[in-house]
Amino acid sequence: MPTTTCLPSPELADQLVELARLEWTPGATGDAAERFGWTPVDDGAWTAAFATNTGHYVVPEWFAAPPEEQAEDEECHLPFCYYYEADDFDEELATGGLSGNIDWLEKHHADDPEWRFERDTGRAHFDAQWRAAVALFTQRLGEPEITVRDGEGESPWNYAAWRCGGNALVVGQCTDNGSYMTFEQALVWIAPYRVGRPFPGAGDFGSLIEC
Repeated sequence: MPTTTCLPSPELADQLVELARLEWTPGATGDAAERFGWTPVDDGAWTAAFATNTGHYVVPEWFAAPPEEQAEDEECHLPFCYYYEADDFDEELATGGLSGNIDWLEKHHADDPEWRFERDTGRAHFDAQWRAAVALFTQRLGEPEITVRDGEGESPWNYAAWRCGGNALVVGQCTDNGSYMTFEQALVWIAPYRVGRPFPGAGDFGSLIEC
């Protein structure tokens, strides 16, 4: 089962923690992105707002728009690992010499040298990337307020969540809607999150953070 991975660097993790601790007033996230040196994406090739210059992309494309275009940011996502559960049809395509989803995943981020494609891994490897990212943010934010695993759905997914003032930072796994739900992804999700608002149960975390 293939994965393609680019774990956040320590420097990027520091930036994301700073972003999570900001008060997301109009213009604040855009100022932070400029301070971090993130590059606006405007070539139409990605539905992303910024390239972080570490191989990662910050979505959605309207994140940190100028205040006159959008008064308030709702969330941002930074995917760092994609996983594909191959099936018999993929084997048929490969046997016939035809390209399929595995080949598509191999090409995904192929122009970004920081990403690593591995054809023969598995869900344990996908989970290990999630754990590595959780460890990275635990070093900066302490133990997560909540760590849960959703074992009831079609795919077993993991989540760790921290509160950062009036925001939340979640490292989790969910469907990649950008691939029309073909791939699964692990990502960092940051958004305003009202103080006192409980985190969702394991089965509802995916719908909170998916992109």
